Amino acid sequence: MEAQDAPPSGFADLELARSRDCVGVLSRLTALNASLEPLGLRSERLRMLLEAIALEDRGVMDSLDQSDPTESAVRAWFIADGRLAQSIVDTGNQALQQQRTISREQVRATVQVRVTEIQTEAQALIDASDGLAADANPCDGAIFIRSAVLEACGTEQGPVCDAAADTATVPGFAFVNTPEDLWGVQELRPWSQPSSLQLDADGALTGARTVAFGRHGNVVFTVGFSPLIQPRADLSEENASELDAILDSLGFEFNHPDLAYAPSLAVRATLPQPLAGEDSYVLHFGEAEDADILWTGPAGTGEVIEVPVVLDPTHVMRLQAGEPIRFTAVQTVGGTDNEALFTLELTTVNQVAATRALLGYMANQMVDDLMRLVPPRGG
Repeated sequence: MEAQDAPPSGFADLELARSRDCVGVLSRLTALNASLEPLGLRSERLRMLLEAIALEDRGVMDSLDQSDPTESAVRAWFIADGRLAQSIVDTGNQALQQQRTISREQVRATVQVRVTEIQTEAQALIDASDGLAADANPCDGAIFIRSAVLEACGTEQGPVCDAAADTATVPGFAFVNTPEDLWGVQELRPWSQPSSLQLDADGALTGARTVAFGRHGNVVFTVGFSPLIQPRADLSEENASELDAILDSLGFEFNHPDLAYAPSLAVRATLPQPLAGEDSYVLHFGEAEDADILWTGPAGTGEVIEVPVVLDPTHVMRLQAGEPIRFTAVQTVGGTDNEALFTLELTTVNQVAATRALLGYMANQMVDDLMRLVPPRGG
């Protein structure tokens, strides 16, 4: 990801504040995780017992804690169920099978009630943390400025303090010495190889996607190229017609009666606050002064940027031709003129091969895959 050599004007202040703030946030998060860990372990234990009940796996009996009411109930069920099963074998009385089924559901319900109680207890701890999860988002995977962390550690304690005080590398934490060093940290990942569409465990469509990743300091910018597939029932007639027109222009045939789609980009950028006083961002092909705009949106929303961008045929052609995608921070000057403050650029490595492969899939095999994975309602 290419960008200007010098950090944006507000970058240093924002990153120094992040490093200081994350000391207390990560300390609170460590305490919360310590409180949640035994509940998580207990929940996993009970889920294992539910599986053992379903499979009638008596191999867990020796591990059951008879001082625990729930595990004691499970042990009692295994013993009683074993006796009923033997009675069926001895007498041939199949009516006892119904009693076995009822008893199994009763003990399963006993365990499930305890699982729900534990989940409720864990959620209460999370709710009482006063938005800690949201506070921790800017700290997740962040690279910290060591001097700012050590400054905050004068009044705070936590795992990041120990890591910052140690000159050796500590797993889970990364440090640089100055904001300028942080801006100089770059990571690029080439466009990934797309796969065919599949259904995940929840029944959602996955695959048919190629992603490029770039990092500049703690700014992470990713773009995923994929078909944006939507139920026609969720679209207005005008919107559905626009998507169909894009496919027609590309020469793609798509006849699924319940679905519509168009080639699209899923854009994500970790820029909740402006880095240089910008008031908007522009995703584009070409140079900033002569940009072919794909998307524009406001800066300073306080949220990570996550937007879908439907591509018209011209932009699809530029993408598969290997033209780089750029993301520029813009400031409005004098109410009319726009000044480009800094630009981030993704790598083009594997862009041509990956996007052309995915477009070929969209034009051909994807239609049959969708018919199979999401059969038409009238079919």
